[in-house]
Order: sequence, then C-alpha cells, then structure tokens
Amino acid sequence: MKSIAVFAPLLAILVTAPAATEALPFPDWFSSLISPRATVCNGFADACSRSFSNFTFIGTHDSYAISSSNLAANQDVSITAQLNAGIRMLQSQAHRSENRTTTGAGIDLCHQNCALFQGGALENYLSEVKRWSDQNPNEVISLLIVNSDSLPASQFAQAFESTGLAAKAYRPGKITGIDKSEWPTLGSLIDAGTPVVAFLASYADDSVPYLIDEFTNMFENDYNQLSTPFNCAVDRISRGYNPNQMMYLSNHYLDVSVLGSTTVVIPDKKNMFKTNSQSAVVSGAQSCAAIHNNALPNFILVDFFNTPQRNGPLQAAAQLNGLPWSSNSTGVPRGSISYAGQDSTGSGSGNSGTGSGGSGGNSAAGPSVLFSAAPAWNVALLGTSLIAMAVGTLL
Repeated sequence: MKSIAVFAPLLAILVTAPAATEALPFPDWFSSLISPRATVCNGFADACSRSFSNFTFIGTHDSYAISSSNLAANQDVSITAQLNAGIRMLQSQAHRSENRTTTGAGIDLCHQNCALFQGGALENYLSEVKRWSDQNPNEVISLLIVNSDSLPASQFAQAFESTGLAAKAYRPGKITGIDKSEWPTLGSLIDAGTPVVAFLASYADDSVPYLIDEFTNMFENDYNQLSTPFNCAVDRISRGYNPNQMMYLSNHYLDVSVLGSTTVVIPDKKNMFKTNSQSAVVSGAQSCAAIHNNALPNFILVDFFNTPQRNGPLQAAAQLNGLPWSSNSTGVPRGSISYAGQDSTGSGSGNSGTGSGGSGGNSAAGPSVLFSAAPAWNVALLGTSLIAMAVGTLL
C-alpha cells in the first residue's frame, strides 16, 4: 500500500491533466519501466549501443540455394541452420515464377535461371525467417533480395505481408540515401520490434517503406571473382552517391569458370577452406577498410559459410566486431546443423524441399538437379560428358 501512496500524486496528475496540443515525452527512466529495453543484442550487451552501420555481419550468398551435390548450390544447410549458426544476412535472387498455377506473390528464388536451380516460393523462405525471428527476438538480421526480373516492390510486399514478416521489418522513414550516421542502434531496432532490415537491389519505391533501396544506401565490390586477393573497389553504387557516406557489402566468395566461360561460373569448393578461413576473411575486410576510409565492411557474403567449421567466417566477424567468440559470433546456441540431404526442415534444403509452403506459396519443385531441365543452349554449352570432365577437375 505504501508503494501506491508514493505514486498516487503522479497518477493524479496523469489522470487530471488537461489535453495538450503537443505531448511531452516521458523521461527515459519512466519509459523503460513501461517498455523494458533490450539488455542483450545479437548475443552481447555491448552490441545494443552499436549502430547498425557500425557492425560487421556475415551473410550467405544465395542463401536459398541449398544442396550438397548440386553444382549450382551455394550453401548446404537450411535457412534455420544458417541463422542458428550466426549468419545475420541472407541474400537471395528472386525471379518471376514460371509456374502457371502459382498463387501468392508469384516469386521464386532461383540461381540465375530457375531451370538451373529452383529454390521454391518466396513465401516459404520468408516464413522460415519469420519463425526464427519470433523465436529469437533479440537478434537483428538483414535480408538482401536481388530483383532479377525487375518486379515491382508491391509484388514483394505481398509475400512480406502474407507471411507476417512485414510487421517485423524496419521502416526508416525514407528508403534512399540514408547516411551511415542515421542508422539506428541494434538495441533500438530490437526495442521497436523491427529487428529485420530488408533491402531490395532494384525497383524499391516509397509505397513499400520497409523494402530499402540497396545501392543508394550501400555499395558492393565486384562479384563472381575468379582469383584472390579479392578486388574491393567500388563496383555497384547508384549514380551521384558518395561511398564514404554509405555502408558497404563485400562479396567474399571465389568462383571458377566452367569450361572457360566468362558467364557460367560455380563456387570454388576446392579452395573453400582457404577462402573462408578466419584469417582470409579478416585480411580481406582489413584490405577493404584500407581503401574505404578505414571502414570495415558492414556485410561479408560467403559461400558454404560452415566450411571450415572452425576458425571460419563467423569467428572472423567476432574478431572484426571486437567481441568474444562463444558458440558463434552472436552468442546464439549453435543447435543442430544438419547437412543437405539429412535436413528436411529448411527452405528448399536437401532433396526434400517442395517450394510450396507459406501463405500463398506455389507448387514449384524443390531444388532441382543442375541443368536437368535446362534450355537447349545450356545443354549445348555443357554437354553431359563435358560436365563430367569439369566436375572431375574441380572436386
């Protein structure tokens, strides 16, 4: 009763005070009583005060392209397993669905061409991300969607809305030209219930305030590089924007040419242990920083992130962020990391993915065998015997 008496005068003021034309903000200590603030962000208390633009996240290149045997795959564990391990950016390539019976947004995740790798419906993918985010509310994660077929932002919004992920997506007030200094802290994103930051590589527009334009807010170096050290020079950026005021993404994955082609490339698995080693990732990031005003990459994209399983990209992120390494770079328990072919729970993972889940999903097949239904020009370019010879030299 004494506690009620102490707060009685304050309650009386709140109840009897006349309406004001402009509400005065409550002091921080009072607001924290009403809505407690996150004390741990991405695994660490110290990270809560770090700006989103002053943090290095490891991302998975073509995160949906999951298989242990398909040559067009870039990862070999499910989306959930990637996130459990500490991946905090998921990159994907989106195409207009060719399935005439599709419902929902009609967007599939495919590798260059859906005949080469069919990763399933966007709704499947976003639903899996949503489930994980609901279970891990103190983890800030990013999505980067390559809009391969120049689809309108509203079409992507349909998938975000139907899966419920739109409600968890950060809305910055403007989707273009956000200065590095304007990004909120990880703690602020978590406190607001918007820990998902979604970027659209092209055709973002103001009608969808949570699909943030990529190249007016961050730049990238070249991709599909065939040799190391990686070239970290600015490669893709919107015209008229100053890279010194932007975040940036480092494409840290090594490819090999198939039969000398300059356009048909696959991940260089032979050198994956070296490319993805902690020392190589840290060295690459520091080399990038040396030419970009001492700013480390905000995002580092890799193939087969869990090769090697020790002293790999996630440990590199911990080192770059100046944070200790526990089970992973964010402190979230690693959990089970099942390899493709053994894990049937992931979005398009293994050979059992159907690509037909989520709200309004379509009935597209799961991950397909490389070139199994490829157009004639692909078959002519990579005949069965030549593919076998190429595979033999790469494995």
